[in-house]
Amino acid sequence: MFENRDKTNSDKTLPLLKNDGIFENMEFKYTTPEIKRGGDVTKVPKGSTKKKEQAKKVWYISFQAFNPSSNSMERKRLSGDINRIKDPDDKEEAAQELCETYKRLLEGGWNPFDETGNEKLRKSVVNLSMNEAVNAFIEHHQTKGSRKKTIQSYASKLAFIANYFNEKKVCDIQDNEIVKFMNEVSSSNKWAPKTFNNAKGIYYGLYEFLKLEKYVSENLFASIKTKFVPKTESHKVFTDEDFKIIMEAVNKNKMLALFTRSVYYTCIRPGELMQLKRKHFDLDKNQILVPSYISKNKKDGFVHITDDYKALLEQFRDIDGEYHLFCNDEHLYGTIPFHPNRPYKRLIAILKKLGLDKKGYTLYSFKHFSNVKKFLSGWTVAEIMKANRHASIEETETYLKDLLEFVDITKKPIPTI
Repeated sequence: MFENRDKTNSDKTLPLLKNDGIFENMEFKYTTPEIKRGGDVTKVPKGSTKKKEQAKKVWYISFQAFNPSSNSMERKRLSGDINRIKDPDDKEEAAQELCETYKRLLEGGWNPFDETGNEKLRKSVVNLSMNEAVNAFIEHHQTKGSRKKTIQSYASKLAFIANYFNEKKVCDIQDNEIVKFMNEVSSSNKWAPKTFNNAKGIYYGLYEFLKLEKYVSENLFASIKTKFVPKTESHKVFTDEDFKIIMEAVNKNKMLALFTRSVYYTCIRPGELMQLKRKHFDLDKNQILVPSYISKNKKDGFVHITDDYKALLEQFRDIDGEYHLFCNDEHLYGTIPFHPNRPYKRLIAILKKLGLDKKGYTLYSFKHFSNVKKFLSGWTVAEIMKANRHASIEETETYLKDLLEFVDITKKPIPTI
């Protein structure tokens, strides 16, 4: 589009191209660059040509551009290295190329009078789109060895932000757009507070990665408030009465019977337990190695094998070390392990059949039940922490959250004073 406000074609009011591209709040104007070849040649010495004499003059590229400092159009003359060229044909070719270069730069948003705007333009050009940022973040987690399940969880939430901002450069996204995105995506997908907080954590990690890589200067998700999450009723500790009824039903399935007892005796996470192989069970030293590539915390860990649990494992003493222990319902072991969802779904089916599916019981309830039993039999919190391979006492205390329901203080004497 062209603009000629004064309705004239004087040098200061040439038709101006309007570029509304990268600068959102400024109408950037410029004239089309032209080659100036130093005026007309009036005299041609003997042995020379007009073209050669023209090439001896000072050439430059001339155009006008808006100067934000003076708030007016100003002329710019740029010559690059073209005046070092002596051959007239070569000089003409170089001048044409230079003129086209400045034309493309101006069309792309470059302004010779606005270094601040040029820096923003440069960052935008080399910056990542949100799609590229998400792909780079996922690749980063794959490279550093994040768990497959973790990456899949991240990818499902990152797809929302990638689709929302698409090809927009991450450096151009504003904080109010982030707030709008979180409100819209959580509302349209009916996210519960816990899901909202988990998604926010993933997006926060994405922006921390972009900050580290110098694509953004601040984490726009730092100001997004987390939502209150009511106390969950999942992973509840079994009552002794319910536990007895559940185990009677569980014992009818060989795989589920051993799997739930394995969780109870070892407090190894179900996902980790399913990946362990026979070689990780040292029945002579009475310990289980949970390798870093299996462990949730990415650290090698050891778990003690109690006498009761060892008696259950003796049936596997002579099998191949590369076999997994939970692969089918009959002889159990094999090369391809069950997915952790298999025992979970079978347990839930049993709970529904028994009418106990509304009490918050899950596979993790066996772990909670084990820790509560340990505490009531005299184990210290520190000992329980070590048995669970927890990183802190606070983490262990979450597994004892229902302990008060099992503590009877009515028969405890109060010291006389």
